[in-house]
Amino acid sequence: MSEPSAQTASDSYRQTLSELADLVGDEGHTANARRRDRLVEQLQQQRLALQHSPEGLAAIAALLDDPRPAVRLWSAGHSLFSDEARARSTLVELRDSPGRYGLHSIIAKHTLLEYDAGRLAEDARLPGT
Repeated sequence: MSEPSAQTASDSYRQTLSELADLVGDEGHTANARRRDRLVEQLQQQRLALQHSPEGLAAIAALLDDPRPAVRLWSAGHSLFSDEARARSTLVELRDSPGRYGLHSIIAKHTLLEYDAGRLAEDARLPGT
């Protein structure tokens, strides 16, 4: 991936993830499931484009420290195969706080369960999404 296209792909991923985080809030709930599903599909396509370059993987991992739980959840799920220690730490923190993170906590739990069981493919969507 060339530098301009890597930057464009990274910007698109970040923008879509930001829109998703705004839509689902801190606990993962939304009244607009159709919009959420469209954003999730768009995010998946952008993630697949990014995961084939070191720059793309770095762009995804850079979002692991975002203050919004949805951004941390998705970037952690998308980073498990390339930065397992940081991704796992983020997912464990979300998983272990269900009262605070609601559905994000459940998705984090199932992502870790599937990954640890060897059933999560590198290019798969997060479980339950």
